[in-house]
Amino acid sequence: MRSDDADFRRVLEDIKLRAPIEEIVGERVNLVQRGRMYWGCCPFHDEKTPSFKIDPEQGNWYCFGACRKGGDVLSFLQQADGVTFMDAVEILAARVGVALPKRRPERNGMNDGGLAALAFADEWFRRQLAGPGGREAREYLTRRRISEDAAHAFGLGFAPTGRGLLDAAAAAKIALADLERAGLARRGEDGGHYSFFRGRLMIPIRDLAGHTVAFGARRIADGDAAGPKYINSSESDYFHKGRIVYALERALDAVRRASHLVLCEGYTDVIAAHQAGVPIVCAVLGTATTSDHAELLRRAGARRISLVFDGDEAGRQAAYRGLEGLLGLDAELEVVVLPGGQDPADILSARDGAAAFRAHLDAGLPWIDFVARGFVGLAGRELSRETDRALGLVLRLKRPVERESALRQLATKSGLPLETWRDQLATLPRRRAAARSSNGHGDGEPSSGEPTRLESDARAITENLVAALDPRVIRAYEGLVGATLVDPTLCPRVRDWAARCPVPELARILAALLVLWDDESLDEAQPIDTDAVLNALGADPARQFVIGLAEHARNSDSAALLLEGEIRFLVRNQHESELRRLKQVHHQLARRVADGDAALSAERDQAFQRLIERTHASARDH
Repeated sequence: MRSDDADFRRVLEDIKLRAPIEEIVGERVNLVQRGRMYWGCCPFHDEKTPSFKIDPEQGNWYCFGACRKGGDVLSFLQQADGVTFMDAVEILAARVGVALPKRRPERNGMNDGGLAALAFADEWFRRQLAGPGGREAREYLTRRRISEDAAHAFGLGFAPTGRGLLDAAAAAKIALADLERAGLARRGEDGGHYSFFRGRLMIPIRDLAGHTVAFGARRIADGDAAGPKYINSSESDYFHKGRIVYALERALDAVRRASHLVLCEGYTDVIAAHQAGVPIVCAVLGTATTSDHAELLRRAGARRISLVFDGDEAGRQAAYRGLEGLLGLDAELEVVVLPGGQDPADILSARDGAAAFRAHLDAGLPWIDFVARGFVGLAGRELSRETDRALGLVLRLKRPVERESALRQLATKSGLPLETWRDQLATLPRRRAAARSSNGHGDGEPSSGEPTRLESDARAITENLVAALDPRVIRAYEGLVGATLVDPTLCPRVRDWAARCPVPELARILAALLVLWDDESLDEAQPIDTDAVLNALGADPARQFVIGLAEHARNSDSAALLLEGEIRFLVRNQHESELRRLKQVHHQLARRVADGDAALSAERDQAFQRLIERTHASARDH
């Protein structure tokens, strides 16, 4: 179901009509009616004076207090329960009896042979751990101070050597092809099959629905002959490392209550944390975090994420990998560096381990401070490399304002000028491409003089930071969008500006407004109001800004006057930006002509003429 589908918009309208926002919110918030509005204390932050407004006619809510958040009844459920947009739609639809188009049935052990094989193996491994052959594995758990209750809760098991699993699966009529597809059996050189996991402690890896989709396996015997310490199931139809957060299905309720999630590196760290009474701890499986990981954590309701790593260089590199996929999240990211080679399991298994671990969490550094610490004592090429690592993270920030803030903080904390950071950022993609082309050796430049696409993107970012993304420009676009939300008859006047809007979220709100304005199928009596825009945006994260922008515009004397003023500013700013650019071009050309490059004389004269024309235009605008 798509948000730009007229049928889906009608479904949303039907759901909202049958689920009045004041009733849904009133189940969570003590509301008092004042006139046509309802007021209460905001459920999303602590306050004593009600600043949380419900507008039943518009079908929206807005917090005038610390949150400055707003939305419709679906946005409220998303915020209150930490669910996705479609989850909120399904919850309300089921409540009010609105039928939604059916989704494909969920895979489970009843209709999918591979999942059935994984579920069978899960149970079989557990029985082996409890049996005579699991003694050595049980002794290992005792040494790691993992209790029987914790082992049971996490479904720990044991895979003996030999064909035991394959024989048991055959007796249970589990197809060999399903065992192979699930990564439990492999074909040998002789054409026969063997169990992939042998002589190891087995750790089930489950998805959010609680299905076992893979296994982690820890060797029991010591020595290189026993193979690597840990192995995981291979990627399969059921298991993708970049889409699984270990133990999130167990931590979910606690994370939603605390709005805090902790990511460690190891299975035993997670188990030790839950055993000690810190149930907000999870792990990614030996990989950099991905956008899929970020989506899972967003759905979990995590507003604060602590990454816990060792204090050595390997731990620092792991922290960078952990930050990579999460910097696009609207969450506080902290890095917790553990001292003296300790890991979380060591701390948590000691006396008062939970309190000590929480103290380390409280001492975590904001990610930008952690990154900046890496510059201490560095110079020359080493400093350049570390700044490149930091800038690689900056480029992962979604919002231009966040990138600007990060660059300024890095400049302050490192002692390097802001312009140096911008210059380093602008050339980073080209230098990385050159390093890749030479197999990662050296910092040479590519042979072509043409900028790469990535370099162009990076240069555009730095130009936007100093020009188009001036905070005044952002505020002007916010006013422009707010005015159009309040008075949609202004849509024709903002059409040209929608294509130029430098803030993606605001651009998408304008696009939704224009789609509604141009939709000839809409009944003339059907208003293009904030609720219609929210329906058109669907699951788009930009929906969280709609109500706040409209509230801001309503405080002005007139939406039309507000729009006129913002457009006047944007036109003037555009002229001034072009004027600055032309001056720079003219100065560069003049300097090169002075150095004897006579062929550029005509180009300089043309640039000077454009500069004069733009100066006159700018004077007229003032």
